[in-house]
Amino acid sequence: MRRVILCFLLCLAVLPWNSSGAQAQVSFDCEDPLIPNATPAYFLGQGNVFVEQGQYARAVEAYSCAIEGDPSYAPAYAQRAYAYAVMLDDQSALADYDQAIALNETLVDVYINRGALYTTLGNFGLAIGDFSLALALEPDNAAALNNRAVVHAIEGNYDLALADVNAAISASPDYVASYATQAAIYTALANQSYQTFVDRGGAHARLPAGQPVNVMSAIDTSQRTDDFGIWLRLQVPAGQ
Repeated sequence: MRRVILCFLLCLAVLPWNSSGAQAQVSFDCEDPLIPNATPAYFLGQGNVFVEQGQYARAVEAYSCAIEGDPSYAPAYAQRAYAYAVMLDDQSALADYDQAIALNETLVDVYINRGALYTTLGNFGLAIGDFSLALALEPDNAAALNNRAVVHAIEGNYDLALADVNAAISASPDYVASYATQAAIYTALANQSYQTFVDRGGAHARLPAGQPVNVMSAIDTSQRTDDFGIWLRLQVPAGQ
């Protein structure tokens, strides 16, 4: 197996490159792979290498060779779907995600990636459904929790969003994406609160600490410099 992998990597190293540094696009042939007797798993690995190189069209070709060798090979459909999604071929991506799940209903990553695509397409109900299915299989999956939190936030359900993103952080403290999502949710809540202030105080009500964007910037400075002046401007005298 090591010899096969080494041969594959060495062959990739000697493929022609064009003058701009990008790997030249040559015709892909399932019948003439870089090694003899290539298996569907080999083509899957080859496709993954192309994805890492940003060559998504070639990745699709490699995954298609894997599927040609074994039409029931669910991981190849899953990976080809991801490549299609990156290439903005949404319908092909959804078809492959559906086929991957039809072949193997336990592929958590497929539910997560299909849910992300549904989110991009604005199909939030379907996205929530996919992330929930992923969490039914892996309750502590930080990516699924984070992504479901994002959809809840898009829909303005900030309580549900915070519950999910906080669960993601508790489940996987080193999964950094969740902290950015949490911060974005709190920012949305801050904007919502400021809007409530304007709605109840009137259009000409004086914002005690300035415009929301300025307050957020000042709070960021406060946390880095210990200058608490921004907080002082939010105090009010008795009876106000």
